[in-house]
Amino acid sequence: MLVSVVITVEIATETLLPRNVGRAHYAATLQRLRACDPNLVTAIHDNDGPKPLTCSDILNGRSNREGTRLEPGAPYYLRVTGLTERVSQAILEALVEKPPAAIELLHHPLRVTGATASESDHGWAGATNYEALVARQMLPRGSIPKQVTLQFASPTAFKQAGRQMPMPLPDLVFGSLVERWNRFSPLALSPEMRRFGAEMLALTRYRLQSRPVTQKNGALRIGGVGIATYRALGGDRYWLATMQMLAEFARYSGVGVQTATGMGQARRLESQ
Repeated sequence: MLVSVVITVEIATETLLPRNVGRAHYAATLQRLRACDPNLVTAIHDNDGPKPLTCSDILNGRSNREGTRLEPGAPYYLRVTGLTERVSQAILEALVEKPPAAIELLHHPLRVTGATASESDHGWAGATNYEALVARQMLPRGSIPKQVTLQFASPTAFKQAGRQMPMPLPDLVFGSLVERWNRFSPLALSPEMRRFGAEMLALTRYRLQSRPVTQKNGALRIGGVGIATYRALGGDRYWLATMQMLAEFARYSGVGVQTATGMGQARRLESQ
C-alpha cells in the first residue's frame, strides 16, 4: 500500500520559522506514529537505508533568508507518505482516522484543521498500491508516451561519485526511484533502469532553481526546485512503461537524498 496524506494546519499568531522544518516534521511524525505502533517507529529510526516514509517541509510556505513566515488563520499544508503496508496503515490511523489536535514544529504548535489521502481533496494527496501502478502502465494496449514531466517541489539532490549533485539528471532521478521501488515493493523491476536513464533518456526541458537546505551540523546542501521533462530516445514497451510507472511512484517515494526530512518532494505532472 502507498499513501500520501496532506495535513492542513494553521497558526494562532504570526510566526517566523526556520526556512527548513522537514527534520522537525519528521520528528513530530515519528512521535505521532509511536502511539500507534512503537515497534514500527523503532524499526524506522534504526534503519540506515532509505526510510519507508517521507515528511515534507511546509508545502506552501514562502521562505526567504530570514525563514518562513506564517500568517495567523492562513491554511498551510504538510505531507506524509508511506511506502509499505504497515507504515501506510499507521499513517492513516495516526493522521486521518485519529488526527492530532496540533502538530508542534520547533516548539510552535500548528492547529490541525484537516487531513486527507484523497487526490480529489488535494493534488498532492493520494492512495494506491504497487500492483495498481504496474497494472495501469504495463497492461493496457496501445502506445506508451515517450515523455514525462516531474515537479520537484522541495530541494532535490543526489549523491554522485562522493559529491552532491543538485541537478535532476535522468539516470539519477530514475535510478533513485527504481532503487526505492525494489526496496519496498513486492514486485521487482530491473535495476538496469538507471542505465536506461543514462543512455536512453534526455532532459529536454527544465525550469529549476537551486535552494539550500541546512543540515544538522549547520552545513548547507544544495538542491533543485522546479519542473523537468524527460524524453526517451528509444526503448521497448517495458522501459517506457517503467519510466511512466516510476514517475507516478515519485509522489509517494520522493526522489534523491533526505526524503524523510523534507527534501525530494516530487510528483508527475500530466501535461506540460
